[in-house]
Amino acid sequence: MAEQEEKLGKTGINEEGEALEEEKSEVSQEGEVEKEKVEEASEEAKENDDTQEETPEKELPFPRATITNRLRENLAKGKQIKGQVKDEMNLWLGKMIQRIAEKMDSQPYTFVNYQMLKEAIAPYESIQEMDIEREQLVTGLERIKVDCDKLVEDIDKGSKRKVGALKLESDKLPFPKATITNKLRQHLSEGKQIKGPVKKGLNIWAGNIVKRVSEKMNSYKYNYVDGGMFRESIETYESIGEIEMEKERIIKQLESVKLSCDVLISEVQRKFVK
Repeated sequence: MAEQEEKLGKTGINEEGEALEEEKSEVSQEGEVEKEKVEEASEEAKENDDTQEETPEKELPFPRATITNRLRENLAKGKQIKGQVKDEMNLWLGKMIQRIAEKMDSQPYTFVNYQMLKEAIAPYESIQEMDIEREQLVTGLERIKVDCDKLVEDIDKGSKRKVGALKLESDKLPFPKATITNKLRQHLSEGKQIKGPVKKGLNIWAGNIVKRVSEKMNSYKYNYVDGGMFRESIETYESIGEIEMEKERIIKQLESVKLSCDVLISEVQRKFVK
């Protein structure tokens, strides 16, 4: 900020000279405006046949004659300009300048310079590139959706792969059948039927869990096992539930991102129109 203000100070003398020239130019332009008003009055009766009431001159940001003459310079010769067009162009141009000023004013400096002006008006000069920008945005959002689908697919594949590789077969059951069955019934809805392979499979799996935890505790170089070793050995298993819940949350968030992308794509398609 200090560097820009210092630079501005160095050019102060030149700008004072430019300011004097601008004042002279403005005086000359005032005379031109008066001339334009006279010319406008002669054309008003012919062109202003709109039924809509004219906006009072004092409420317009620019002299009506100035806007009318600027329009004539860029319209085909002899084309009639309705009064509504003159006033709406006048008001609209005032709003455009307001937007530019507010954009420059948002900069954290005590001045506005030419670079800020260019940055403020640049978006309005790239209308021809709007189709390209729209396609880039839509393509990027579609890519995000594809990435979301890929992540969800990877999470699902990982779970399905584990299920497919799981084998719960053994000739010897580590726990009494009735014990496992009763424990299951305590946590299932009343009346729910338990298939035979479930009873056997859970029995074998529970035995495998005890085996793994025991092997983990046995890996400690002590001649005993205690509560601390046990808690460390089961820590991973205790976090599995949270991990599975987190996976579900991630999938829901990814689906939400996809929906947001669909909304954004719709908005881009609707608003990025030349």
